[in-house]
Amino acid sequence: DAAASEEYTFVQLADTQLGLLPAMRTVQWLRHLRSLISYATCGLKDGRRLIPIPRLGTDNEDMDGDTLLEVEIDLARKAVQAINAMQPKPRFAVICGDLVHAYPEKQAELNASQVQMFKEIFSQVDKEITLVCACGNHDLGDRPTPGSIALWQKRFGDDYFSFWIGRDKYIVLNSQLYKDSSRARAQAQAQDRWLDSELFGDDQEQRRHTTVFSHIPPFIDSPNESSGYFPLAKPVRLNLLERMSQAGVKHWFCGHYHRNAGGTYKDVEVITTGAVGANIATDPNGDRLGLSGMGEITGAEDLSGFRIVRVSSKGISHKYKTLSELLVGAPPLSSTSKPAEATRRASVPASPLRSKLAELTKA
Repeated sequence: DAAASEEYTFVQLADTQLGLLPAMRTVQWLRHLRSLISYATCGLKDGRRLIPIPRLGTDNEDMDGDTLLEVEIDLARKAVQAINAMQPKPRFAVICGDLVHAYPEKQAELNASQVQMFKEIFSQVDKEITLVCACGNHDLGDRPTPGSIALWQKRFGDDYFSFWIGRDKYIVLNSQLYKDSSRARAQAQAQDRWLDSELFGDDQEQRRHTTVFSHIPPFIDSPNESSGYFPLAKPVRLNLLERMSQAGVKHWFCGHYHRNAGGTYKDVEVITTGAVGANIATDPNGDRLGLSGMGEITGAEDLSGFRIVRVSSKGISHKYKTLSELLVGAPPLSSTSKPAEATRRASVPASPLRSKLAELTKA
């Protein structure tokens, strides 16, 4: 069976998050305030937890906001350059959320301009490599609404969906609905019912591998760790992980953490991938699962990168590589590159992403 023996690669990216570093530049002054809080209260109040602002790393600390945005754009372009240079070509590239930084409803105008920047950059992905976009909290808002979800759908297609490569099934989640569905309960319930149908449907016996993508990871290091800003709440995560384990899911790829992390629940491996954009160093004196655990934040080629995933009948293997490693010998990104269909399609409101992904099954 040709499909069963097929070997191929795909790449997983996360957190291009255009606009994050300029936003961090504007709030650096708050780091002085948090020091004053700790000093004024004789340490009774932890300024780090009250004002969890990461400091700009040494690569970026002297740059203004416009220069920092150029750094992010350059990192995103270099990620596209590295993807296009891969041989053999990956079957698809999936970006696991937070494409941009500005929130769609709180900062509508800035968000729209950042989305346009993202599309201009990723339209340069080789047309033979399908681009798959999952939504993150900055793409929908920390508390998504029917309106913010509809805007995502208009720009990028479905907020949750599945697709196939041969006998391999891929499930893409809107993880923010599992993080905070207080303003979109009907949408969250619909996704959860849909997820059961995808996990336990009639196609279960046909699958070689079943793989999940989302923005927010279920956990950072351990399935039994406490709830926090970065992972899903413990009861939610354990429910999802058990269902996935029962359905034969072996890999769940995520982003959100701006660092590499991961662990296992039974036979499900959770892989959290560092950012294409700015990456965060962990502050050992803060909460690793929360915002106070953020140390330096840096946009640099020797930190930013993506994960290369190899799929075969023997299983799935993966490795994170920095842009510095990936770009060795890579040809420059040409302005005449043929754009990826999925990103071109994103500018056409009426065309759902799933229709493009269906073509993967036929390939």
